[in-house]
Amino acid sequence: MRFLRYRLAAVLALALPLSALAQPSEESALPRVMVWTAYGTGAAGYAQAAALGGLLKFEEGSNIRILPGRNDVSRMIPLKTGRAGYCLCGIASYFGQEGIFLFNKPDWGPQPIRMVLASQGTQSFGLAAAADTDLQHPSELKGQKVVFIRGADSINMITAAVLAYGGLTWDDVRRVDTSGTNEAIEAIINGHADVMPMSTRTPLMERIAASPRGINWLDMPNETPEEKAAWERAKNVIPYYLPQFETRGAGVSEENPWHGGGYALPILVTNADRDADEIYALTRFVDEHYDNFKTLAPGAEGYELSRQVFDWVMPYHEGAVRYFREQGVWSDAYEAHNQRLLQRQQILQDAWQAQLAELPAGGELFQRSWMTRRSEALIQAGFDPGFSR
Repeated sequence: MRFLRYRLAAVLALALPLSALAQPSEESALPRVMVWTAYGTGAAGYAQAAALGGLLKFEEGSNIRILPGRNDVSRMIPLKTGRAGYCLCGIASYFGQEGIFLFNKPDWGPQPIRMVLASQGTQSFGLAAAADTDLQHPSELKGQKVVFIRGADSINMITAAVLAYGGLTWDDVRRVDTSGTNEAIEAIINGHADVMPMSTRTPLMERIAASPRGINWLDMPNETPEEKAAWERAKNVIPYYLPQFETRGAGVSEENPWHGGGYALPILVTNADRDADEIYALTRFVDEHYDNFKTLAPGAEGYELSRQVFDWVMPYHEGAVRYFREQGVWSDAYEAHNQRLLQRQQILQDAWQAQLAELPAGGELFQRSWMTRRSEALIQAGFDPGFSR
């Protein structure tokens, strides 16, 4: 009941005309209205933004106006153009920082992304095999039928990373192309494929678990020197992929846990020029109201300060860093890492300007050339470019 009351309050706050919203307190640096892009209605990210908006309105007289987006690019466009101040995005925000995949085109390129907070540890991703294959480990995948979901770059990169963990590549397996998640699940159930990438928390995976074939997630432990080396291979493919211990989801439980991988989802990002006092106030508000917020939407527990990964793949905004320092959770090592990430962004943006000057028209040649230029610029500066394997 408490959850429903807060959700209703959040929805009503969003429905009010902007002129009817309460003024923030004089002591707050938060604006009267913040505009966020997020996943579509019904998604956990949208519910999180709505719940936080309800809390902000009640406590501060501030509010979140949500612009739902159907895909990665539609969620990022308002942030790029200034129509929105924040994006509650997926890992596509990192792709935007790097200028790769859908962002490898002249009107995009590397973006000056800054993290505020992220929901860490609430989603685990890996490869699910039909249980009747008896597959247990990524190294056993040679010659197996593995799903490739067309147009799902972030999901297919997980497959590439898990294969790398097992010392394999796409060339070592039999690729089965599908048009989407539902078709992939059907391919597994019908025997046309044996392995597919996905999250343990995706309810659709229960279909495989309940089918005669059953489900088994390929284990990726991170304890022995050999296992740690395997994880380094995986992270060379996608640097944001981290070891994770999962006890919830399709075919996973406390009694049957899974050593897999994961990354933050969703991730609250903004642009570099966002006001530091505003970011500080927002970060502080989420932390101070965490005990309420965590109960209001699925995945909200992931925003706890102790869950944040301060040496991840995108730099934190200076306003968030200020609050982290005050709380005693930001170290000199984290600061050095953050500065390196800012340096990485500058290298990418300088290389992008050279790319536009040389090949302004775009197209396939542009995309291939940019990936080469990007890799060379990062390697020269001592960075691992990732995505080049």
